[in-house]
Amino acid sequence: MEPTILKGSIYISPKDIRALNDCGLRSAQKEHLMVRDALELNTKKLTVRAYCEYWTLDYEDIVRHLNRFRQ
Repeated sequence: MEPTILKGSIYISPKDIRALNDCGLRSAQKEHLMVRDALELNTKKLTVRAYCEYWTLDYEDIVRHLNRFRQ
């Protein structure tokens, strides 16, 4: 089976997290920051893969879900 290609950027945004978790933007921003802090990232960017690894989510499932919201 061919891997699913992520549309747009390799980074996950708070808006993407909001779409995944069906939560408010502020909650999504807090989660984005919390994951970055937990991974000790020195940047404001978080990759979809790092997010999935942190939460032990299936990368392919998340990419398929996010692609519905991305152009």
